[in-house]
Amino acid sequence: MARRLSQALAFPITILSLLLSTAPGRAAGVDVEATLPVDGVSRSYTLHLPPAAAGDAPLPLVVVLHGGGANADSAIALTGFSAEADAEGFIVAYPNGTGRLRPTAETAGQFSWNAGDCCGAAMRQDADDVGFLRALVSTIEQERAVDRHRIYAAGFSAGGMMAYRLACDAGDIFAGIAVVSGAILVPSCTPSRPVSVIHIHGTDDTAVPFDGTAERESYARAKFPPVRDSVAFWAAFDGCQAQPVARATVLGIEAEDYPDCRAGTAVRFDVVEGGIHGWPDGAHGFAATPHIWRFFADHPRL
Repeated sequence: MARRLSQALAFPITILSLLLSTAPGRAAGVDVEATLPVDGVSRSYTLHLPPAAAGDAPLPLVVVLHGGGANADSAIALTGFSAEADAEGFIVAYPNGTGRLRPTAETAGQFSWNAGDCCGAAMRQDADDVGFLRALVSTIEQERAVDRHRIYAAGFSAGGMMAYRLACDAGDIFAGIAVVSGAILVPSCTPSRPVSVIHIHGTDDTAVPFDGTAERESYARAKFPPVRDSVAFWAAFDGCQAQPVARATVLGIEAEDYPDCRAGTAVRFDVVEGGIHGWPDGAHGFAATPHIWRFFADHPRL
């Protein structure tokens, strides 16, 4: 299960990510800071290029979405995706969401995502975060060798909700998404094509409750559906069997696969027994990042 973390939507640096980024004998990639104008607004992101990017072969791309009140730097530290990218040979983009119109010293560097019925300043401003992330992928494709059949999004908390919105509204781009501690909060999700989905969630998550909420939560100003409903929606849309197949419980993870999905997609639900609102970092044996990458690697767009 995930280690005990703050119940906020943003989280501190994990020990695992620090160890991975400095592992001896492992070639490290490089980070490139960049901005992108979208509808007259300068949007920022960090692009991580693994050693494999020095070659000419097209590489997969993973867009990693931070939690609410967080930013690209915290997503880099929290997930350890850069070290995974260096080892496995894929590009990672860490975009910053939307901040307040008039940030204070305390709120500077805190961003959220317009995931539909969530979250924060991005939702209140009706920010076109889908448009931004579409433009981001397009820009990276123009500047780097990207395998268009292997473009994915992974997000934590509010970032996971944004990943679901991308599957709903930008399925023409993303072959698959990974959601950790999130839910579908798009009022009307009308996907254009099947998308592979892996969802990881702790049963003791109080920020995005496993069984949902009856009313709008004052903390995130959202009414959360039961987590299983989000997974079941994608299993139905992807044409998978209605009943999941449970796999052996390993390291406190109860894994469910929905078989026979169409167009080569897959839907997987990993329930972290006793897990709270956090990104599993391997401290208790289960690490989300390599697990997510293996799922992505196994499910390109056909």
